[in-house]
Amino acid sequence: MKTYKIGSGFSPFSPCVERFVTDGYREKVSLVEQIQMAGKIEGLLGIALDYPYQFVKEDIPDIKSACEKEGKVLCTVEAGIYPDKRWKQGSISSPDLGIRRESIRVLKETIDVSVLMGAESVLIWPGQDGFDYPFQADYKKSWGYIVESLQEIGEYRKDVKIGIEYKPKEPRTNLFIRNVGILLYLLKSIDLPNVGGVVDYGHSLVAGENPAESVVLLANEDKLFEVHLNDNYRDFDHDLIVGSVSFWETLEFCYWLDVCNYDGWYLMDVFPYRENGVKALECSVNNTINFIKLAKELRSSNLEHCLQKRDIVSVLSILNERILK
Repeated sequence: MKTYKIGSGFSPFSPCVERFVTDGYREKVSLVEQIQMAGKIEGLLGIALDYPYQFVKEDIPDIKSACEKEGKVLCTVEAGIYPDKRWKQGSISSPDLGIRRESIRVLKETIDVSVLMGAESVLIWPGQDGFDYPFQADYKKSWGYIVESLQEIGEYRKDVKIGIEYKPKEPRTNLFIRNVGILLYLLKSIDLPNVGGVVDYGHSLVAGENPAESVVLLANEDKLFEVHLNDNYRDFDHDLIVGSVSFWETLEFCYWLDVCNYDGWYLMDVFPYRENGVKALECSVNNTINFIKLAKELRSSNLEHCLQKRDIVSVLSILNERILK
């Protein structure tokens, strides 16, 4: 069976805490046990971890041993510059120089840890960097701080790929890096080859984008470093099972990833609060494999010719024949 670079974060194995059920929907298990649970999922090749909130340096030998035993590789390490009250007024954009320096320290430490663990990249999601009210933020200074901070991070280890993820809202009502256009502006301002972008399918939907177009825009600049898959109703980042709501858009997303010769990781970012976590992740992995296969089949059809003519009726005929049968 052909394998694809499919990985996942560990939210499906976590208690899935949220603001209405603050102790989560299932019992907590250790990180090593979570890796063992991931080992049972066929087609899942990689894992993504968050430092320092999921593990600390002392845990690295046990984590590496567990990954080797289960045949998993570490795709990416995410820097935890959002799940702590100290970041409540921002991390890399904070008006407090001390807080900015602390966030940069955490980011550099995450890079060091990723190298020690053999991860392919580092993920940065500045989830607390934004604003809630008019006249709350100094946009000029804030953007200066963001660019300055990320340039320092990118130059720290130019041999490490760093992916920046955007999202329109949550936990702030407005995040600074909130859509693909702003992300592209940021990447051009940073201007470092090892710093690129991450498209989270669900974030793109909530931002009012077409996720397929977003991957093309980043790929055109050689800045598409990673993609996350999930689903939602375009109103909130629900992180539902892949392809469960927006089937056609998910298929188009995978189609254009194939057209762009994307060779990075497809990371599952689903939060199955009320479902069996292992089964929900298994379903997302299987759905993703099927979407990738369908996308490749469509490449061998007359679809591209129809796209050039913008002939949607012929496109729908091909989709009906190949998929709905």
